[in-house]
Amino acid sequence: MKRLLTLLVAAVFCSSIVATAQDMSDVIKAGKKAPAFKLPTPEGKMVSLSDFKGKFVVIDFWASWCPDCRKENPGLVQIHSKYAPKGVAFIGVSFDTERDAWLKGIESDGLKWTQVSSLVKWKETQISKDYGINWIPTFYLINKQGRVIGAYITAESLAEALEKLAL
Repeated sequence: MKRLLTLLVAAVFCSSIVATAQDMSDVIKAGKKAPAFKLPTPEGKMVSLSDFKGKFVVIDFWASWCPDCRKENPGLVQIHSKYAPKGVAFIGVSFDTERDAWLKGIESDGLKWTQVSSLVKWKETQISKDYGINWIPTFYLINKQGRVIGAYITAESLAEALEKLAL
């Protein structure tokens, strides 16, 4: 029984690693143009990717109900503190459907950068389709010309990519 339980745990662990790799298979590849979007902030102001033209941009796909997202947010806050003063723009794209939960997540996690959401279910949003989002959190790094540098699922891997830019 103990051996069966151990094998079951190992199988679940290995399948989650494979699923994570598969979930990133649809992301936009490096060098491709980042899809345009226009989404509202909590205050109702429309924000588009083109508003950040000429800057490096981090797009953070997340949701307040996502435990992995919430786990990565402290690292993302540190990355923002380090790179925003160097001119890197940050945009949080939430897949929340409840405004109050979204706002509470922003406040409690200290997400001080631009936040947008259509307040529509994740898989029903055009932006999730355009960016191939099958896993959250997903972080995209976009260059000054609006092209994808890469997509990452941990704040640590995003930080490593930003470090390579030598900003």
